Amino acid sequence: MKPQMIKLSLSANVPCGFSNSEGKIQTDTQMTDLLFKLTCTPEMKTLIEKVQIERSPFFVICHLPSDYNKAPKVWQFHFLPLFCSENSYLGTFFHAHEFLFLSPLEYVDGMQPYAVTTEKPNKLFTAKEWEILFFTMYRLNSKEIARRLNIGTRTTDNHLNIIYEKADVHSACQLRAFCKLKGFERYIPSELWSFHTVSSYYPCEF
Repeated sequence: MKPQMIKLSLSANVPCGFSNSEGKIQTDTQMTDLLFKLTCTPEMKTLIEKVQIERSPFFVICHLPSDYNKAPKVWQFHFLPLFCSENSYLGTFFHAHEFLFLSPLEYVDGMQPYAVTTEKPNKLFTAKEWEILFFTMYRLNSKEIARRLNIGTRTTDNHLNIIYEKADVHSACQLRAFCKLKGFERYIPSELWSFHTVSSYYPCEF
């Protein structure tokens, strides 16, 4: 890849970088900061190997700490391998943006994508109650929630009763309306979060 084209790529107003065929990485200031934070995650080694060995297109979703005591942000990294017309590998271009979420129902309702957070909205509920509340918002019943959290159904029901009392509601429908009003749908409990690497795209010629 020509140096001037790399320079042009790195001038974009988004965190981005380029790893050439020899594994040398060039990044802009924003991406340098994100990669520094990413190195603190145990999955970083796997990620680097995927870029340098597999040379396959993929994207990664992970939450990274913010500066100055701000809430952690969830980021999506896109990695796109570039090939010449002779199918020779030139390198991998990558960029990142804050992860935006929108469910199909929210799309039908005309909502705009929104950033999700792993920072608890408030201290109204305990950590376990937030996990149960998260699954309740997506209409899982007590048995399904219990299976996902590896707890008993009766324990789940007890937590739900406490949640109803704290939110001053009397049904799952009312609870979902309460959560929607408070903006709780933007919260993903960090205990449920895992590092995701997903294949996407097709290799591009350059």
